[in-house]
Amino acid sequence: MVISRFYDVFTTYKYIPDLKGETNPMISVFNFGWTGALTVQILVLCFLTYTVYIYCFKTVETIDIDEKNTLREFVSIFHFNTPNDFLKILYKLPTNKHSFLYSMGAIVPKALIIISLTVGTSTTMLIFNEYYRTIYREYHIPTFLYLTIIVVIITLTVDFYKQERQKGIKNTAANKVQKTQG
Repeated sequence: MVISRFYDVFTTYKYIPDLKGETNPMISVFNFGWTGALTVQILVLCFLTYTVYIYCFKTVETIDIDEKNTLREFVSIFHFNTPNDFLKILYKLPTNKHSFLYSMGAIVPKALIIISLTVGTSTTMLIFNEYYRTIYREYHIPTFLYLTIIVVIITLTVDFYKQERQKGIKNTAANKVQKTQG
């Protein structure tokens, strides 16, 4: 994660050291310079390191689920301990305390690595290839890159919840076996 972020930041610095024309919203919308941008990068990496710790060393307790629960119901159970609160994920913090950090630790670092390598490679091509610079401007490559970011995040998120749902189903089945044997 740190290496991929360094790659992206380094290539950006090499291509536009004054940050004029940078398409990253942190720069273009909030008007951060290098000091602000690097400070945010370091803070985000520290936070994501913490979320990876949560993901690797903590568990999220959920109520029993089975094959009948849809993925949408599982996400609701995972975050709110009830199958009918899926849309709350858009506007409310989860009641299941560690679920948000746990899911962030699984999804965001992977997405950040893929995105950083993609954007860093695009910037490297801008530095070394005049033809790519022409295509970049004519075909609005930043729009394509932002769409790619959205697809990566959605794909990783759905995959994460599918895997967690399968774990939950297995845990529920194992708990039922223990109860009948005990």
